[in-house]
Amino acid sequence: MQLALLLGLLASASPAAAQPEAPPEVQSVRPRPRPGKPKVVGVLNVNRASEAELRLLPGIGRGRAQAIVERRSKRPFSSIAELARMKGMKGVVQKLRVHLVVEGDTTLRPAPTGPN
Repeated sequence: MQLALLLGLLASASPAAAQPEAPPEVQSVRPRPRPGKPKVVGVLNVNRASEAELRLLPGIGRGRAQAIVERRSKRPFSSIAELARMKGMKGVVQKLRVHLVVEGDTTLRPAPTGPN
């Protein structure tokens, strides 16, 4: 008897009910890919650089450049390690250490590109 009841329930169920519904198709909105910043050569004096010069470095956008300029206006950086202690800057400073100085002239420029 239980078997007959079970077979009756299965037979009356629609095929669509047996399979889970697929979620409605949603198109994700992807941000446009940003072109990467060009590679750079030389060094940048973080105590003298303008906001625009700071933004030439990969990983330094408008917000970080403004934060650096604001922080150094209170007291110049005595070392690159001091710059790394700023919130959100440790990883960026580690990647850019070879391009950052606290004394001397800024010689930073885009790296020459080879023939294509």
